[in-house]
Amino acid sequence: MFKHAAAIAAALVATTAPLLAADALEHAPQSGHDWSGIYVGIGTGAGGLVHEIGIPLIDTSFNGIGAEGVFGEFTVGYDHMLGERMLLGVYGTARLGGIKSELSALGGLLTGDITADYGFDLIARAGYLATPETLVYVLGGYSYQHFDLSSNVGVSDDWESNGFTAGFGLETALSDRLSLKGEYRYSQYAAFDLASFGGVDIESEPSSHTFHVGLNYRFGADAQASAGQSFGPSAVSWTGLYLTGSAGGSSLVHELAIPLLDTAFNGIGGEGVSGSIGVGYDHEFSNGFVAGIQADVRFASTATTLDLAGLVDGSIDADRGYDIIGRIGYKPAPSTLVYALGGWTHQDFEIGSDLTGSLYDWSANGMTVGAGIETAMTQSVFLGAEYRYSVYETEDLASAGILEIDPSSHTISATLKYKFN
Repeated sequence: MFKHAAAIAAALVATTAPLLAADALEHAPQSGHDWSGIYVGIGTGAGGLVHEIGIPLIDTSFNGIGAEGVFGEFTVGYDHMLGERMLLGVYGTARLGGIKSELSALGGLLTGDITADYGFDLIARAGYLATPETLVYVLGGYSYQHFDLSSNVGVSDDWESNGFTAGFGLETALSDRLSLKGEYRYSQYAAFDLASFGGVDIESEPSSHTFHVGLNYRFGADAQASAGQSFGPSAVSWTGLYLTGSAGGSSLVHELAIPLLDTAFNGIGGEGVSGSIGVGYDHEFSNGFVAGIQADVRFASTATTLDLAGLVDGSIDADRGYDIIGRIGYKPAPSTLVYALGGWTHQDFEIGSDLTGSLYDWSANGMTVGAGIETAMTQSVFLGAEYRYSVYETEDLASAGILEIDPSSHTISATLKYKFN
């Protein structure tokens, strides 16, 4: 499971590396950023996907089969300013990646995976300039995803599904032409027939929670077009004690293993919404770098659910957690911070049903890594978008080591922070 953390962390670092060199850009925006016009972008992202498996004939559903991984994407878009602070835009993205469910059985004698390997999106967004250089926005539109099933025993298939995507984001100018964005997308796809046995259809209805980091290049941009804009703080200090809260979406993937049979399945998936409250302290250094520490309490409705013919409702819930996180960031603009994070995390899990109540519960410690973008609305109020990938220690479910479970989660949130001055 830790290999997934390393892969995701590496992808995030590779994408955010240009930020650390942002101070080398000689033409950083001074009086504003012209947001109107055509742009292209490249980026990467990470997240989780859940297949809700249904058997309509017996009114049964299982949500579900989980997948996780990273991807790359290419973007082409157009934005138009409506007045001084409102923006409307459209963009298309092409995605290529490896968000997958994986099975390895009997020491590798049987291997297989279901991969969301490529897709594209057509999205509209509506935004508001928090500062002349920072845009906050909501998004929605059409999404297409291609899936591939492969194995080492000759079983293979592929299919496609259409759906919708919705979410939010934050984009900040690095120069007159370059900008960096971080956004959350929830995508839901139409059900398709996964298999059929004796006339009994088994359907899959996928959904995903993903975080996207992108670097956009705008053609014909001219900072002088925005000259005279003065709303928002021109310079902000990040040093100080703060209170913070967040809300967003999350996906959960449990890797199940039977060590005696050298068999593992990644995984059993869940999804839901989450929120947190916390307290922290940041210190800003003279070279534009910021370092800090934060402690928070999380509340979530993230769950794997089973509805068996309307007779039994069961679930695996991840409902409450705690984190102690360190973060280090850089200010590419006077009122914007981009940062990486990492630290300790704790999560409570529970297995239960409506007939039996709680069957088994456990707590697990782990580690979390991630990244975020934060912008100052005022000298005290900050708004941001943040991604965290968390992986937890192994639990044997009181089976004396016969069955083991390794949970991991992907959480993408909008953050709101109040700093005491």
